[in-house]
Amino acid sequence: MGILEFLKTSSCEQIEAFCHQQFNANVQYFRNHYPNLAEFLQTPAKEYKLHIGTDGINIFNFIQNTFMFPIVDGKSTMLDVHETCAYNPPINEKWHRIIGSRGGMMEEEFQYSKILVNGILTYASENGAVDAYHLPSDFLPSLNLFGLGGGIFLQILAEKYSFIHNFLIFEESLDLFRISCFFVDFALLFSKTQQQAGYIFLESIIKREYITNFFLMRRISSAIIRFELVFYQTPVSLNARELVFEAQSQTLRGWGTFEDEMRGIRNKLSCKMNTMLIEPKRVNAPICVIANGPSLDFLLPFIKENQDKMILFSCGTALKPLLNYGIKPDFQIEIERHEYLDKVLEEAPLGDIPLLCASVVDKKAKKVAKEIYYFEREGSSAANLNAPIFKVQFTSPLVGNAGTSLACYLGSDVVLCGLDCGYKKGAKKHATNSYYGDEDTGLPSDAFPVAGNFSDDIYSDPLFSLSKSSLEEAFSRLKPFHILNLNDGAKLEGATPIHFEDFELKPIKKKTVIKQLKSLFRNPYEENFYTKKTEKYLFEILAFKNKIHDIFKKPIDNKKSLFLVLDVMHNAIAMEQEREPFISILFGGSLSHFLYATALAALHLPHDHIQELWNKAGELYLEGMDGMLQELRSVLLEKVEH
Repeated sequence: MGILEFLKTSSCEQIEAFCHQQFNANVQYFRNHYPNLAEFLQTPAKEYKLHIGTDGINIFNFIQNTFMFPIVDGKSTMLDVHETCAYNPPINEKWHRIIGSRGGMMEEEFQYSKILVNGILTYASENGAVDAYHLPSDFLPSLNLFGLGGGIFLQILAEKYSFIHNFLIFEESLDLFRISCFFVDFALLFSKTQQQAGYIFLESIIKREYITNFFLMRRISSAIIRFELVFYQTPVSLNARELVFEAQSQTLRGWGTFEDEMRGIRNKLSCKMNTMLIEPKRVNAPICVIANGPSLDFLLPFIKENQDKMILFSCGTALKPLLNYGIKPDFQIEIERHEYLDKVLEEAPLGDIPLLCASVVDKKAKKVAKEIYYFEREGSSAANLNAPIFKVQFTSPLVGNAGTSLACYLGSDVVLCGLDCGYKKGAKKHATNSYYGDEDTGLPSDAFPVAGNFSDDIYSDPLFSLSKSSLEEAFSRLKPFHILNLNDGAKLEGATPIHFEDFELKPIKKKTVIKQLKSLFRNPYEENFYTKKTEKYLFEILAFKNKIHDIFKKPIDNKKSLFLVLDVMHNAIAMEQEREPFISILFGGSLSHFLYATALAALHLPHDHIQELWNKAGELYLEGMDGMLQELRSVLLEKVEH
């Protein structure tokens, strides 16, 4: 007998006995697996308690003296609500179904990635794929639950479905979660998932990195499809939902491709780098990081007045507005591999301003500079080539992140100008007279509100959200003495919101400080900066290729098995990051796109027999990897023109 039938047909005494037994079983389960939670469950109730009476089952708020579920004709509606929520989530209007939207054919410039992605999508299209998605009847994908309301619906799902790929539960009240423990068999629920793949958050989501980790561990499966249920809409639960949306959005960015990484490798090998940041040391001076956000417009007078009291790091397209206002920065920061960067620098113009750039910057842009200094930027395969002894962390996803990170490494203090890290409602997106020209003031379609540094009308999107997280991590890990955020943009944890009128900078010996900074950049080949020979990678890459291919050899006869193996394969790629980041980053982006496309293709087949699709994926993998390996070998082993 399932829980719903039992609760509908049993006496109050039988239900009470069942609830007591289930609660004790859950306490024991949590004691064995999550001891802190078991301890919390046995604390006294503060607001809610379970009600079992002749009017049925309900949740009673003894502070407000109200029931959570309405009483209609003398009967509680709690069971009716839960029965409705448990009905067929793939079509139930109570559930939000978030279906992946990254799918699509890759363009010609992605010579090898398109073999993988376009190949599997074409195969599915030619073999019966339909527009609607199809899930097997006994399988549920990633579930995100915001409130359980007693959890009866969740127990019904645990009983009905043989496999739930993973789940994330947020319950804003410990009392409410305690009540769910009277009905939900959590041992059963966890057993239905892949390797105990469940997260439970109570009262608040204090550490966002836990949410991010949840999605990073299941980057493909949770990206392709997940189901959301918001049981009750309160400010706390809706805020938690926004955090989950933001965290998943971050994990969907920055996948990259083999072709992009190879562009960076070619750029790095195209020039002899004699001035590399070998070991960071702080100078006794503040560094002003200047980005191209709209706040730069009202901060230009402050920068000009105090330019002799700070080292000025101009980031990307902030250069032109600075020069137009008569401010010459001390260093121009660039990190992008774009082929058109030289045109941007010439237009500004860069002139004799020293270029401080990542090794992956395009060769033509490097030649624009009369004076150039390099750093290896963590997160690219090129930076990891030959295993340098130092890489600048927290440089993604925007050039402002790189400039801020460098300032955190090298400056005593950091002053942020034009680094808005968000959109102000009704305002343009960049400073006046910048490279972008006239812009509209509308918000992007995927924008969401965030806490502002000074204002209440600041919005973010997945890119700015990722940038903000990276900035805050840099502040926390690198710890300059003071970080001053002067912008009318997003609030940044670890940075002090302050107006420029409210502080005064001390004089510095600027020429001496700049000389000290430049002395940190030395010849990497004389410093034994690179510690690994290129030839070793070719053997390691073959081993990596074979390891992933072995996973493709596993029999995959249904979509449940596919979702499992996709996470296994993605985690194998992620684990390579720890052993050899050069390999993981170089191939990881294209392989992630491929795994996603394979999941998308399977999802749109109107049946659950996908072994042939999986076999085709394995064939495409070998074809694509062989092409990528040949390309890499030719670049690494052939003589590079300097």
